[in-house]
Amino acid sequence: MSYLVPISIIVICLGVILFIIFRKFPQTASLDLEHFEEERELQKKKDILRHHLETRSRELQKKWQMTISPLGKLWGLIQLKFRIFVGKVEQLWRHEEAIKKQQGQVVSAVSVNPQKISELLQQADNHLRSGNLEKAEEFYIAAVKLDTKHIPAYRGLAETYVAQNSFDEALQTYLFIQQLAPEDDIWPVKIAEIFEKQGKITEAIQNYQQAVVLNDSVAERFFHLAELLLKVKEPIVASEAITQAVELDDKNQKYLDLLIEIAIICNNKPLAQKAFNDLRLLNSDNKKLEDFKDQIGKME
Repeated sequence: MSYLVPISIIVICLGVILFIIFRKFPQTASLDLEHFEEERELQKKKDILRHHLETRSRELQKKWQMTISPLGKLWGLIQLKFRIFVGKVEQLWRHEEAIKKQQGQVVSAVSVNPQKISELLQQADNHLRSGNLEKAEEFYIAAVKLDTKHIPAYRGLAETYVAQNSFDEALQTYLFIQQLAPEDDIWPVKIAEIFEKQGKITEAIQNYQQAVVLNDSVAERFFHLAELLLKVKEPIVASEAITQAVELDDKNQKYLDLLIEIAIICNNKPLAQKAFNDLRLLNSDNKKLEDFKDQIGKME
């Protein structure tokens, strides 16, 4: 049942974000009384988040059980699309080889070496930068044919497809790269960006969650994750995501702005007031301060 694999990945991605947040607040080994109250507040925050995420996880699992058959069909369709994509690559390569044979430019596979791949990638990169996308695609595929696990070649190929607005091909290429380098956090971000371009916000969220699981030190990812969570009406989880962004970069006005907005949506006056004070200290001329002050003043 191959469709269970993507479902399991989604479950892990949604659940393991809890682990990230917990890891940001490790238990102190010292009994320093000065930090006792702070530890209590952090523990309370973790307990609230744990309860919310566990509830959400149970709800989503029920939904997945109801849609397991359609998802199986969807996964089969994805596999079919990938086979079709690979077939197109093979056809393009055979066409290219036929042209080279006619021109007497066939290079023996035995003579291929890393330098040859490097030359192909350099030419492909030059074509990509100059906007000659068909040529770029041709050279990237030539490099891939010489080394079927060469990640830079696949990356360039995916970027070429994105530039061509061939998002399905770009997505399949990035998914393949992810199989080659599953611990690299950049590929879930690339996949999320494509899903977002296609308007598939839920899928984009899942991949951004996977990215922050792999690397929880990039503030911009938490910020954008919060934005997407707001779009699917998940302000509480969005609050946790933007809080992480602010903790990583507490001098970023954009992050503080969003934290205040989300705190107001969640009717969390203490959080909204604290973020407001931080923003005012950072920039007393911020044009949103007056509006934020009025909104916070109306909160109970």
